[in-house]
Amino acid sequence: MRLINKLPLLFSAVLLSTPAFAAEYRVGVGKDETTGRKGKGFDPSVIHPIAGDVIAFEFRSGVHSAVQSSFDNPCVSNGGFNSGVFTVSDDLDVDAPGLPIVYLTVNSSDSLWFFDEAGGLCHQEAVLAVNPTATQTEVVFKANSHLPPKRPQPSPSPSPEPTGSVREDGAVRGNGAAAASSSQQGLMWMVPALTGLLSLLYVTA
Repeated sequence: MRLINKLPLLFSAVLLSTPAFAAEYRVGVGKDETTGRKGKGFDPSVIHPIAGDVIAFEFRSGVHSAVQSSFDNPCVSNGGFNSGVFTVSDDLDVDAPGLPIVYLTVNSSDSLWFFDEAGGLCHQEAVLAVNPTATQTEVVFKANSHLPPKRPQPSPSPSPEPTGSVREDGAVRGNGAAAASSSQQGLMWMVPALTGLLSLLYVTA
């Protein structure tokens, strides 16, 4: 009887302690955002995630990669995130199931800039702007991609590096957090929490 009376308090505590689920931004690499077909660039080419959200780079037909760069030098790596190179068969449909995906967890709402290094089409605006600002816009970033690349300069404060992992055909690999969905992570956290609280209530009843 004492356990039943304490159940509302138990579930209230669990719900209040459960973290908010992160949003996932699915970005097609090697997909033309204007036509929805296989092509150059990122679809979409501009996104606005917040800290804790996940960017899912999904690689289309051809040879592609997602590499972090900078606003002023879009087509040169800044030494930050690099997905590695993915080669996908041209026989696959543009939105075929089982395409390789790289997941990045965004650490802040700061601006991040990416280009498709392996695709070799950065100078044709094959770039992605993450959280552009009023002073550093996606329009100017794309315009900068047409300019000759500048020699990268060492920076005393490197750009924030998102963490990520790779999932290809169900397998998880990479050097970041496992690619479980946010909802799965939330449920995995709740099960031991409920078990521990129920055990405590039985002991004190």
